[in-house]
Amino acid sequence: MAHLRRRPKQLIVQERCIYHAELELCPACGTPLYLSGHYSWRKTVQHLDKVVYVASRPKECRDPSCRLCGKRYPAAGAQGVALPHSTYGLDVVAQIGWGRDREHLSGDEIHQRLKSRVQISRRHVDLLLQQYRLLLACAQHPQLEKLAQTVVEYGGLIISLDGLEPEGAQEQLWVVREVLTDTTLAAGWLPRVNAETLRELLAPVKAFLERHGWPVLATLSDKQGPLVGALEATWPGVPHQWCQAHYLGNVAQPLYEQDQALKTDLRQDVRKAIRRSLKEVAAEVPGGAFSPQVATGLVVTEVPPTAQASPPPSTAETPKVIEKEVVQGYARVLQEGLGRKGRAPFVLGGVALFDDLQAVQGSLARCLAWREEPHLRHWHDVLTRLLPTYADGFAEVRLGQEWVNTVRRILDEAPLPTREGPGPGSDEVARQLAHALGHLADQRDLSPWLSTFRQHLFAVNESYWSGLFACYDIVGLPRTTNDLEGLFGRTKRHIRRQTGLSQLRQPLQRQGAWLIYQSRDETAADLYRRLAQVPVEAYRAERARFESRQERFRYRYHWRHDRAAVLARLESHWASAGPDSS
Repeated sequence: MAHLRRRPKQLIVQERCIYHAELELCPACGTPLYLSGHYSWRKTVQHLDKVVYVASRPKECRDPSCRLCGKRYPAAGAQGVALPHSTYGLDVVAQIGWGRDREHLSGDEIHQRLKSRVQISRRHVDLLLQQYRLLLACAQHPQLEKLAQTVVEYGGLIISLDGLEPEGAQEQLWVVREVLTDTTLAAGWLPRVNAETLRELLAPVKAFLERHGWPVLATLSDKQGPLVGALEATWPGVPHQWCQAHYLGNVAQPLYEQDQALKTDLRQDVRKAIRRSLKEVAAEVPGGAFSPQVATGLVVTEVPPTAQASPPPSTAETPKVIEKEVVQGYARVLQEGLGRKGRAPFVLGGVALFDDLQAVQGSLARCLAWREEPHLRHWHDVLTRLLPTYADGFAEVRLGQEWVNTVRRILDEAPLPTREGPGPGSDEVARQLAHALGHLADQRDLSPWLSTFRQHLFAVNESYWSGLFACYDIVGLPRTTNDLEGLFGRTKRHIRRQTGLSQLRQPLQRQGAWLIYQSRDETAADLYRRLAQVPVEAYRAERARFESRQERFRYRYHWRHDRAAVLARLESHWASAGPDSS
């Protein structure tokens, strides 16, 4: 097992730095502080460009009558060199974080870059990256000044909250952010999402804002059922803006589902009718669109010496070749059209497929007017027979799409207020939307599906109405939660890029609350300066919260891999209480 033994680092100290505590007077009695006769700690620290011996010499109060007599005050400068229990400088931590967040390097790539400058193992890169995440979370505290300035400029703050559900997990990661400054106020896991747990999540946020005397102008979220009661209980009387993107998505959901159902049926009917014909075309045209397209490789690049170019077709064969190419071309466009996909809630793949097939039908008719061809005639007849049976269904979908687009246009085109201009205001936007909905209510002779969809639109609209228009009165209040959704999307992309994992349940459960922080600094040096400003006490507290979260997973690991030991500890603990005295 000698090969598993850790190798000691061979470090040559190039510089010695002894830091003295900066505090001059005792905070309790005001008498001068004296340097202690020994160091509080000392260690060798690796920086990117040198190795430094660092020591911290504290000061203490020697007045016997002082209640803080003998208390040691550390050197803040020494604490800014390296983290507690770490022998790597903060510039190394910042370089690792910069490589991960801004250059999107993997752990192996960061290790390869660093090992020529510092003595570090691959495993230690991951540990320092963990420290970087905690430091980055602590570095948000200087945002207090920014928040205070925002309150002065806008009269208050805007709170946004949303949840990111880990894939296949029981817990949800929820994030509370201040919109105007893009500051994360709280991030944590909810074992279940209901009004009570959401109120518990918002309670420390409310207390924090009240402690600083910062009012809340409005809140922004999607309209989940538990959120309504939680927000109204936490900030009664504050305008609650419901995300317009979620509102429109809920409105359009039945429309998208109907379009998908029609598309599936139409595609199946067309494919069933032309499948044999397409196979015949594939057999007639060797090396065409239906054959493998080998583009490169040794078997392609190595040209046999005897290979010669094929002679051009004779003039007599040319019309036949052209005919085959045209038939193959129509086979390709049919396959392309039948492969149409939609994207919920607004991209309707069925309507696009119907339009594609109508265009192909018209083009085939024009070709057949010049010359008959069995495959073209068959495809034309199939489309001529099938498309009319779906025309009414897609006409209904188009009309429903017009209704949704009208609502969407009114909400999107109304300008939001700015500090330079108030905009039309919520009353005017609400009046325009009410007028459009009133016009829709007056329509008669609708099909059963359109009548049902209209009732759905009215029901969703009534549910969201009270929270759709606050953004047109309050400066800085967005219409949607897209920024927070984008934060979640970026976090998932970063994790997938860095870990190669497709299932993100485990990293989001373990570290999701810290993974949402990303560096926005211009250079690695700026990032280092920001991390160096984090007080060591703040880092220790953040580290304790992180370790508390990880303890749950360590316990789970022990239970799954050493169940007997876990049960034995419980039994031993129970026995230590002594026999039943009753």
